[in-house]
Amino acid sequence: MNELDRWKIMKAGFVLYRCSESELLIKRRTADDRSWKIESRYKTKKSIKARHLELLKEPLSIQD
Repeated sequence: MNELDRWKIMKAGFVLYRCSESELLIKRRTADDRSWKIESRYKTKKSIKARHLELLKEPLSIQD
């Protein structure tokens, strides 16, 4: 997905997110603030995977 597509999706109300198991954190990006912001940090990969599954259930979240 290119930057223009990301911007259109965010303007439509969706939130983009990235889950990084190597850095043990999740980043979010919205139309209000177009830069990647750290949503939360985790201590284990298992906790990131659990949060990732929760995010997949949210209707306005998209993994980038």
